[in-house]
Amino acid sequence: MKVIFACGREISYPRNRLIFQSISHFATVYPIFSNHHSLFYRLSLVAYRLLKTNIPHLDAYFIGFFGQPLVFLTRVRWKGPLILDAFVSAYDTLCFDRKVFSPKSPLGLLTFYLDRLSCHLADVVIVDTQAQARYFQQTFQIPEPKIQVIYAGCDDDLFRPLEVSPNEVPIILFYGTFLPLHGIDIIIQAAYQLRSERLLFQLIGHGQEYEKARFLVSKLKLNNVQFLPPVPLETLPLIINRATICLGGPFGRSSKAQRVITSKTFQCLAAGKPTIVGETPANKELFTHSKNVWMCPVGNPDALANSIRILLDSPDLCAQLGKAGREIIQQTSGKVVTTKLVQNAVEKARCFYRGRLQ
Repeated sequence: MKVIFACGREISYPRNRLIFQSISHFATVYPIFSNHHSLFYRLSLVAYRLLKTNIPHLDAYFIGFFGQPLVFLTRVRWKGPLILDAFVSAYDTLCFDRKVFSPKSPLGLLTFYLDRLSCHLADVVIVDTQAQARYFQQTFQIPEPKIQVIYAGCDDDLFRPLEVSPNEVPIILFYGTFLPLHGIDIIIQAAYQLRSERLLFQLIGHGQEYEKARFLVSKLKLNNVQFLPPVPLETLPLIINRATICLGGPFGRSSKAQRVITSKTFQCLAAGKPTIVGETPANKELFTHSKNVWMCPVGNPDALANSIRILLDSPDLCAQLGKAGREIIQQTSGKVVTTKLVQNAVEKARCFYRGRLQ
C-alpha cells in the first residue's frame, strides 16, 4: 500500500509524528511537510509540493494536522480515498477558545466553512474524542459514519517510566503552549494557595498566555513557580519522570476544554506518573477518578490546590495512579492501538471510495 501523508503543522508535532509512524507500520508512506515557523509559508510550501508530487499506483491521501486548507487542493487532483485528521477545529479554536475574532465576522465565517467543507470533501474525518465527534456532527453537519475517533495518544515506547534521582523538593509539572484552554491562571492561583508548602511548580513552554502568566506570578510575588523554555519531544520523558505530580488538565473554562484530552495527559500517564486532569466529559471517556487519574473541577484553583495536597500526602495512591495510568494508555491509545485505528481509517476510506464509484 502507498499513502501520501501531508500536514500543515510540522511533522514533529506529537499528533503528526504518531500518525505518520502508525502509517509507516502498514504502508509505504510519502511525507509532504514543512517545518517553517510561519503557518502561511508552511502551507504554501506543502501545497506546492502536493502539486509537484506524483506517486504511481497511490492508494490514499492522509491529510494530517493542520490540514484543512490542503484538502481542497488535494481534491483538485485526487478523487480517491482521502482521510482528514481534523484534530483541531479552526473555527472553534480561533473564535471561541482563543477569541482571535468573532464567529460572525468574515474571518470567523471563513474558518467555519473551512472546517465544514474540508470535512465534507474527505472520505473519513478523524477526531480525538467522542465529545469532539459530537461537536463536529452538530456544528458542521458531518455524517456520523464518516467520523472516526483516534485519541491523541502517544508513543508509549518513548514515554515510559525511567529511573531518576529523587528531587530536593516535590515538583508539580505543567508543560505546553500556554493556550487558554490549559487554564494557566488556575494553575498559578493554585500555586499561590500552596506558597507556604515545600514544593516547586515547573511551567515549561511558551504561547498565547505566557506573558499573562508571568505577570500574574510577579503580581502574586510567588517564589514557588519556575518558568522554563520549550524542550524537544525526546527530552520530555526525562523531565516527566523527574516530576512528582503532573498536571494534564485542561483546567480552563472554555467549551473546548470540555471536549479534549491533552497530549500531555497521555504522555505523563504513559510515563507512569500520577496525573491530575480536569473533570470533563472527554477525560471521563477513558479515565476514572482515583483509579488511573486524579480528577478535579475545571476553573477551580481551590480544587486543584487541594488535589495536589491529597496526592503529596498519599505516596501509595500516587504509585497506584502511575501504574494504572500507564496500563490504560497501553490498552486504549498507545502506539500499537493507534496503528490499528489508523489502518482501519485508511481501509474505511477505501471502502467509502469504492462505494462512490458504484
